[in-house]
Amino acid sequence: MTMLVRCSIAIVLCGGAVAMAGPAKPVPSGPLKAYKGPEGEVIVLVPANDSKEMLVHFRNIGGPLEGKTQLYLYEDRGNDRREVYWNKKRGSKTDRAYVLTDYEDGTWMFINPSKTSSHFRVIYSEAESSKIKVANVVDAYQP
Repeated sequence: MTMLVRCSIAIVLCGGAVAMAGPAKPVPSGPLKAYKGPEGEVIVLVPANDSKEMLVHFRNIGGPLEGKTQLYLYEDRGNDRREVYWNKKRGSKTDRAYVLTDYEDGTWMFINPSKTSSHFRVIYSEAESSKIKVANVVDAYQP
């Protein structure tokens, strides 16, 4: 076998191993904070990947997000303005679809991505935050 053929086989084999491993799990980069809604909904936030993204875990909200952890983009715009969102393609345009926006008083407005007409405020809950572990939120994430 020529050297070129051996290198090609090695590259193919290595590339296959990387592809089979799948995407890496998000790396937490900040403290876990749990927020409670008006009817017992719980939304858990964990900054990830150098605070450029946010792991969001959903409990007691029903629907397809129940018990799941999703990874969204995160932006801190300063002046107490933070947003959790995902980019939505519409033809050649890209729009932001907001999941959470914060208020100056430390609460967040949750905009349910599976029910666009459903939104409510969530308030920080120290009791809920102490019940949940960062590892459980990360493990619940399925890309």
